[in-house]
Parts: sequence; structure tokens; C-alpha cells
Amino acid sequence: MTDVLGKVIDVQKTVTYTSSKLGWWFLKLGVVALAAGAILVCLQPSDFGVFQWMMVGLALAVGAASAVYGFARWHSPQPMLTLSPAGLRLHIDFVKTVLIPWHAVQGVDSIDISGRIAGDAVFLRNVTVVLVTRAFYDRHIHVNSWFLRGPGWDVNFIPKDDMVQVALQHEALPATAEELRAAVEARWCAFRHTKVVTESVGAGWVRRRA
Repeated sequence: MTDVLGKVIDVQKTVTYTSSKLGWWFLKLGVVALAAGAILVCLQPSDFGVFQWMMVGLALAVGAASAVYGFARWHSPQPMLTLSPAGLRLHIDFVKTVLIPWHAVQGVDSIDISGRIAGDAVFLRNVTVVLVTRAFYDRHIHVNSWFLRGPGWDVNFIPKDDMVQVALQHEALPATAEELRAAVEARWCAFRHTKVVTESVGAGWVRRRA
């Protein structure tokens, strides 16, 4: 644990958390759904009507999609969260990748989250959150499409007064809650007063510098 924490709190190092853990979870979920659907197809209950068979077909389709997605994310992990001196880069699959500079973070905290995802109640403990202004959220993070936001958006972006808490779900990342909080807080404390500015270099181009 000491070696791991030593790496994540070295603020000059870039730490990347990939989709391997989340992919494995989706892969297992998909395999279970496919197995359950296959068993029902083999048993062919006599009292099954058209509606029941449609539900079996839907379960098989969802299971197959989940298994394929999970295998792809597990076998070829993609960066989901990157912490660097420049800021916190959050990848929202199929939607966008957001860079939150450290100077835009108003605070770091750990909270318990309760909510609903696709109708199911969820309770998440000790989740690291970074606070950004609602103006920053509206400009850089928010997605107008309900379809793209998906059923889990509200447990990842949580309003708090005039701020929005951006949840960094350690359950979906290859890190413990303690490791993730330490990595985020160390870099925020080190770089929160560093702003990226631009300067003209001619011909309409600008160069970013710290």
C-alpha cells in the first residue's frame, strides 16, 4: 500500500485509471444474462407466451451486448480517469472526454451517494468528489440529450447549492477509495493556484503556457 500511495501522491506523475475493472464487471453480467436466457430457451416452458419469449430475446440481446462491451473494455482497457499536473481528465464513454483544470476545482470531498440507476436503488459509500461551479458544469460537462446522459448521470453529477459534485466512482476503477482520494487531493493542493494562460505567437495562433 505504501508503494502505491507513494506513486499516486507524487504530483508530477500522471496516473491513469483504465476501464479494465468496469469491463470485467460488464463481461460477468453479460455472461450471466446469456446463461439464464439459454437455460430458459432449452427448457422451453409450456406456459410461455409471446410476451415471455420477447423478454427472453431481450435478455439475450442485452446479455450479448453487455458481454461484448465488457470483453472489449477488459481486453483492451481504455483510460477512464487521468490525473496529471494539467488537471483531471474524465472520459464518459460514447459521450465526451472532459478536462477539469485543477484551478477550476473548488474542493475535494468524500461522500455517500444514494440514488437510482435504471430503476434500481444504489448506495455508494466513500465516493471521492470534486466540486466545480455550476457555470463550469453547464459549459464543459452537461449533455442536453437524456439518451446520451443515460440512467446513471444523476449519481455521477450531483448538484450542491451553486456547485456540482463530480463523482469519481472508485468501484468502477482499479483503485481503492483511499488511493483515489489521496491522488486527487495531492494534485489539487499542488496545482490549484496554477492557471493555464495563452499568448499570441502570430498568424492567429495562440500558445498555452502555465
